[in-house]
Amino acid sequence: MGEMAVLVIRIRAAQADEYERLFESSELPRWRDYHKRGLFKRARIFRSAFGTHEQEGLANYVIAVETEGEGHHEHDNDPGFKEFNSKADAFQPEEPFVFGGEPLFEVG
Repeated sequence: MGEMAVLVIRIRAAQADEYERLFESSELPRWRDYHKRGLFKRARIFRSAFGTHEQEGLANYVIAVETEGEGHHEHDNDPGFKEFNSKADAFQPEEPFVFGGEPLFEVG
């Protein structure tokens, strides 16, 4: 059975464009590779336009990844991800919210 991980990353709004460029150049190619190899069933990121935790000066990014097998652990231990993550940490004034587990229900 697969696993679902959802993260909310809070980025300083003034650095949002820089974070998005870093994500697109560093993490997005890795996501495509993991998807091609069957380790990621689905992976998405979006910049929140509304919500209960919006805060002046911060941009919230929601990341949702559905993995297969050892996809989650392989990704988290990937040296390229670790390098990206250390760069991305510099944009975050606080720790992200992280949730994960096996899906209970699915539609579509």
